[in-house]
Order: sequence, then C-alpha cells, then structure tokens
Amino acid sequence: MQEIHETLNKLKDNDWRARKRVIENLLAYPEDSYLSVLEEWLRNGDDALLRNAAMEAFRALGGKAVGFLISMLKDKDPDVRIFASNVLGDIGDAGALSALITALEDPDVNVKIASAESIGKIGSEKAVTALAKLIGSTTTWVTLAAIEAIGEIGGDKALTVLQRCLEKEEYHGMAFAAIEKAGTQHFIRHLTPFVDRDNNLRELALKAIVNIADREGTKPMAAYFTSLIPVLIDLQQSAQPEIRKAAFIALCWSEDMKGFQYFIDALNDEELQEYAINGLLSLGKRAVPGIIDALKGQRDNRLILAKTLSMLGENNALLRFADDDDAEVRTEVALAIGSLNLPKAEEALLLLEQDVSEEVLAAAALSLKNKRDRAKLS
Repeated sequence: MQEIHETLNKLKDNDWRARKRVIENLLAYPEDSYLSVLEEWLRNGDDALLRNAAMEAFRALGGKAVGFLISMLKDKDPDVRIFASNVLGDIGDAGALSALITALEDPDVNVKIASAESIGKIGSEKAVTALAKLIGSTTTWVTLAAIEAIGEIGGDKALTVLQRCLEKEEYHGMAFAAIEKAGTQHFIRHLTPFVDRDNNLRELALKAIVNIADREGTKPMAAYFTSLIPVLIDLQQSAQPEIRKAAFIALCWSEDMKGFQYFIDALNDEELQEYAINGLLSLGKRAVPGIIDALKGQRDNRLILAKTLSMLGENNALLRFADDDDAEVRTEVALAIGSLNLPKAEEALLLLEQDVSEEVLAAAALSLKNKRDRAKLS
C-alpha cells in the first residue's frame, strides 16, 4: 500500500513526461487500490494539477475505468460529471454510450455539451436521435455541440438530420461544418444550390463540397455546377485564397469551356496545376484548338501542354511541334508520335533521332524501336 501512495505522490509532478512514466507504473497495481484517490483528486476544485493527473490516469486505465466513470456521471457535483463525461469520450469505449446518452438530459448545460462531444468521439449512430433532440431545445452552445457530434458520427441518419438543419438559417454555419466531416459524394447535390446564395453561405458550401470530394477521392457530376458557372468565374476575383481555390476546383469539375482560359492560366500555379490539367482533360476534344494555340504562343508550361495533348490522344496534333525550340517538348513529341502509323510521323522520328539533345534522341529511338517491333508482330 505504501508503494501505491508513493507512486501516486509522484503523479503530482509538473512534468507531463514524468507523470506519463508514473502512470505506466501505477497500472501495474490493482485499480481498486487507487481509484478512490483519483476520484478525490478529480473533486479537488482548487488544484488543477491534481485534477489533470487524475484525468490522465483514468484515460490510461481505459476500459477498466469505464464503470467507475459512469457512476460519476450521477454525482451531485456538475464539475465531476463534466470531467467524467470528458474522460469517457477520450477513452472511446462504446460501453459508456447509454450512460452518455442519458447525460444529454442533465440539467447542467456544460454536462450536456461534454456528453454530446464525448458521444461524437465514440461515434455510434445509435445516439443520433438523442442528439437531434438537443438541436434548438436549449442554448446555442448545446445545439452546436449536438450538431458537431452528429457530424463526427456520420452515416445516413446523421446526414438526414444535417440536411434538415440546412433549412434553418441559424444552423447554417454549424451544419456546413458538420456536413464537411460527414458528407458523402451523393450529398454534394444538396450543397450546390447554396453556392448561388449570399457570400457567407456560398463560401461555406464551396468549402464543404471541395473537402468532401477530396476526402472521398471523387469528382462530383459536372451537371451540379452547370448553373453556377457565372458565380464560379466571379469568385476567381475573391480576396480570399481559399475561396478562389475552391471555386476554381469546382470550375474544373464543370466541364464547361468558359473555364478554359482559367485552366491555362492556372498552369503557372503549383497549387492549382493538377486541377487545371484535369480541367483541360475534362473538356476533351473541345480544348484541343486552344491548347495548340497556347503551345504555339506560351513560353511557360509548354511541356505540360504537350503532355495534355498526348493524354487527350491528340498525337497527330503534336507532329507540328517536332521541330520545337524546347527540347522537353520535342522529347514528348518523340514519345507520343511513335503510336502514329503515318509517313510524316516516321520522318519526324528519323529527324529527332539525330537531335542534339540526348533525351530527344533516346525518346525517338525508343519510339522507332517500338514501331518496328509492332510491325514484326503484325
């Protein structure tokens, strides 16, 4: 017993690293031998260090502490109930879910908030209905905690609740933030109408759409953005870089030729370059004449333009750039035109095989070899 008391006293160290080592030692003892001490520390309203040490120890105990902490949710002291709720959320044991759902009805606002946050960390759809009842029922902070928790939980039931929240202006900010976490690609269609609203909603909706698509690794349907092209173009002048970027990404998804010049210009921006290339590719054959003109006239990003033509299958169009001043462009041409069964392509490759650039020469030689190998097989 003396050893346990000595170990507990070491938990009062100001250094969290030292406390972490002590907690590891404490876990070697039966928890019944020190839980009452930790509870006493948790009740200490005058010593934050003791409370924090107790909470750290409870977290480290994990599932072993859940039953004890659940009993503390019924304590007469609201601060103790708040601490218990917080630690149960940090532990994340689903066994605490029912008790935390009950705690959502606690008379103390801060206990409600702590319980909602902890339920969000545990992440069970079973709690969505109980959380939804808190929305609009008490203070704004409770509503915020409930909506955030629903966003953390996610799933169809959560999204149904969040969609209803979009119908009320006072919940928009909270709902968009939650939808950003919980939304799926199929939910994006519910967000695009808000891009055509006032500036605040527009920004929230765009940010949510882009982050959902990025998280899911998906490209939303172009049709979602057809009516929004003027708005997305206007937002290219936004003073907020994050909004400009989100609007540009949505413009890339739109498959609309009105975005063409914006895609070309964005090739100079490393952050937007990949989106710009995908935007050009999404335009398909419609983009080819403009890309050729840009390749003729631009000094920068000419290799990217040549590669984009190649990715569009426009290797024939690349033939005209076989004598380009840029060796990187000539290399791309040499690699691309090897697939063409045209006398002009063979002639160009033979000339490129004599190029002053070793990279161009090697690319031309490879394409010629591949052409001859294919000819033998046929």
